[in-house]
Amino acid sequence: MARLVCAIFIDGEKALLVKRAHHRKWSPDKWDIVGGHAEKGEGLDIALVRECLEEVGLTPLAFNQIAILYEDEDEKQKSPFHIYVVRQWTGGSAELLGHEHSELGWFSVDEIDALELAMPDYRKVLIDSLRQVQPLRQ
Repeated sequence: MARLVCAIFIDGEKALLVKRAHHRKWSPDKWDIVGGHAEKGEGLDIALVRECLEEVGLTPLAFNQIAILYEDEDEKQKSPFHIYVVRQWTGGSAELLGHEHSELGWFSVDEIDALELAMPDYRKVLIDSLRQVQPLRQ
């Protein structure tokens, strides 16, 4: 069973998103939330911090889980996406690290509404997070 962790970094009225690189197998060229797979035996909180540091150079200091999502094709719900909101971090400004993403940006609710996202269910969670509404776990 794969476990995925995803961080929605919130700065004021904008959320940080990364664009998946063209060569990626899953959802190439679509906007995504920072994150990735938890390694075997790794706690979700440790995985979240590691993935954020590896992908954008930010270390979450305070975060809370707000949703668990599944891809539509994951009918048996074997690969949960654990979504966290991060409002406090160290590391300064986000920067692209590695080769998984081609762009990053901070987006408002209106901008997010127009983006092509890696997972359609991200839209509601992102918008609710920016509006400080706690979405229900799905």
